[in-house]
Amino acid sequence: MKEEPLISVALCTYNGEKFISQQLDSILCQTYRHLEIIIVDDCSTDDTFDIVSSYARKDPRIKCFKNEANQGFNKNFEYAIKLTTGEFIAISDQDDIWLPQKMELLLNNINDKWLIFSNSSYINDRNETIPGEILNNFNLEINNYKGILLANFITGHTTLFKREFLDYFLPLPQEGFYDWWMGFVALYHQKAIFLDEVLTQYRIHESSVMQRRLNSGQTKSAQNKTIDVMLSAFASYKDLAYEDKIFIEELKNAYKLNLSRRNSTYLITIILKYYEELFPSQKRRKRLSLLNFAFKYARKAKN
Repeated sequence: MKEEPLISVALCTYNGEKFISQQLDSILCQTYRHLEIIIVDDCSTDDTFDIVSSYARKDPRIKCFKNEANQGFNKNFEYAIKLTTGEFIAISDQDDIWLPQKMELLLNNINDKWLIFSNSSYINDRNETIPGEILNNFNLEINNYKGILLANFITGHTTLFKREFLDYFLPLPQEGFYDWWMGFVALYHQKAIFLDEVLTQYRIHESSVMQRRLNSGQTKSAQNKTIDVMLSAFASYKDLAYEDKIFIEELKNAYKLNLSRRNSTYLITIILKYYEELFPSQKRRKRLSLLNFAFKYARKAKN
């Protein structure tokens, strides 16, 4: 009988003592049992590393590592991913809760793709449900790589991917978000698939990355700058076809001009021409409605 493939879980921690036990418990209770859990702690100053180390002493599937110096979000995940040995790799945040069948369902549905992602519901720091889901009425069939250029919809904690995918998305860009980059690369090669099921309870709390952004007075400015950074990263992707590189370069330059408040016309023109590809989840628009959308987007996408 063929042995089940090993799934490696790359879990990065930083000052996550409050919720890390719940997350680890949910991973260890997966219906799919052939797992290794690689935990890399990025110099926590609380008891996080002691907690995960205590789990490792009880379950040989868990291996713990601690950085000598703080690496930051992207580099820590890159390091954790490189430490994995499984045929498949899943990303885990430190404060969510996985539903028991998450790994089993993702593995059974990835088929010939490199990456599969799912949906998540929200919970707060008291494990209470918050209305809504990360992806609402989402359909990947209407998305090509252009649909992820200006907004990310592939969230790291929802993903499972094959080891062969590492050759395409590593190394990670120095700036931006690792999951946005992974999503772009997989979509560009038409190797991503969406499983429309909620498989994670995504926690929103005061110290979470999302909540810190929402509480920041510079949320919109930070988002605009992130898009600028990600467009530069996408334009540098090594396997771009010439015409796609030209398109992304033009979009990047138009966005940068708009961001600096020097010229919005260039960005508005691109939005008008490629609206349905750049904004596949938006409603279909014609003429005045489309023009109004393009002007509003350009106005919002300014520093």
